[in-house]
Amino acid sequence: MAIEKCKVTGVKFFTGTIDGKKIDSGKIFIEEQLDFTTGRAKGYASQEYSLGSADAVQALIHNPFPFVAEVEFLRVTNGDTTKNIVVGVKPLELAPNQDGSKKSAAAHAA
Repeated sequence: MAIEKCKVTGVKFFTGTIDGKKIDSGKIFIEEQLDFTTGRAKGYASQEYSLGSADAVQALIHNPFPFVAEVEFLRVTNGDTTKNIVVGVKPLELAPNQDGSKKSAAAHAA
């Protein structure tokens, strides 16, 4: 596993039923650099990663976006294709509590 400091640009979730099937999913969007090595791209884009359940998103949604976090990635392969899976997110910035005071964002996610 690898832990990287990343800019989280957004999250989304869905809990409900579609066509009789229960769905509980969460997504996280992380800023990544475009492939500049070809000379045809420059800058950044947000990449979507699965974040498991809606509860995982609920632990992050109170933060002001974008925010910086330590993101834990697991790299897996099927022998042909490699992909990164997000297995943990620990916000590093401060987010206001509901009462207006500031507390570590990591404490909110714990």
